[in-house]
Amino acid sequence: MIRTVIVPPKQLCIYNNDYYKETYSFLERLNSAVFNRKELVVVDLQKVEVITAAASVLLFATINTCQLSYKNPNQVICKYPTSSNNPNGYRYIVKTGLSRALNAGTLSALDDLKNNAVFFQSATDPNRHLLTTLQLLTNKTKFNPIQLHYLMTGISEAMLNVVHHAYKDPFDDDCIHMKKQLIVKEIGERWWQCAWYDSAQNAWIFIICDLGLGIPSTYNYLRQTELYSSNPDLALRDAFVRGNSRFVGSGRGNGSEDMVKPIRNGCKESLLVYSGGAKLLYHSSMESVKVQRLDRFFNGTLVEWKLYVEQEGELQ
Repeated sequence: MIRTVIVPPKQLCIYNNDYYKETYSFLERLNSAVFNRKELVVVDLQKVEVITAAASVLLFATINTCQLSYKNPNQVICKYPTSSNNPNGYRYIVKTGLSRALNAGTLSALDDLKNNAVFFQSATDPNRHLLTTLQLLTNKTKFNPIQLHYLMTGISEAMLNVVHHAYKDPFDDDCIHMKKQLIVKEIGERWWQCAWYDSAQNAWIFIICDLGLGIPSTYNYLRQTELYSSNPDLALRDAFVRGNSRFVGSGRGNGSEDMVKPIRNGCKESLLVYSGGAKLLYHSSMESVKVQRLDRFFNGTLVEWKLYVEQEGELQ
């Protein structure tokens, strides 16, 4: 059986301007081989030295979509670093559980990730997956009940945003957008995530990624302005301003508000969003969000939320 071998760069990262273009190019080559040329693929990760958290989730989403779309867990297979030949890469890819996620090419294998509390997971139903995620985040740390509430509502709304926004027709939320009908038919309105407690930073970290329309595109479908068509960074910024969601007032679509609310109540946190050719950053020391336009990107949305743990009694 002939397979196309794809070798990624040694540094896989979308945070850093020095690496993100190469990272996206690698993912595009992978998608093109599978979906355009219908090839079986080997992704050779043996020499990867660093893969950062957001890039890990994006790689998981990309490979898992290939596997589920073809109903073949071997559509894309990976070769991994070993502890002897590449200890740094082994730590990033194998020790974190990423390799296990990249091998989870069936729905039952994805369920096993959840049942075994692997950091990397994928799902389509927020009601079934929220509690599992909260348990994964909180089982090794003491927490302030107020912060637990923020954590629960923020993660819940991030998951609900995928179901309510990511793949839907912006003008009819009962219908999947025509551009996403094929992928949803094969994999559902799916997201991929990584959730863990970082003891070194004393912080909960939650990353969620979908392969939907992207926030700028969805927002501009509704606003229909040339400004947003040519400036996805402005569309992303304005979509995160409370009052601009199409579901405000109905109790849905306010995930960004639920994620920035802790800052206004004295918590330390950071929020990073990649979507539709733009990047948004917001953290506790900033008065307003910072946006950046990107010339290379993926189709979808990735949100990384970090909430620092305060001991009980420190918040009012």
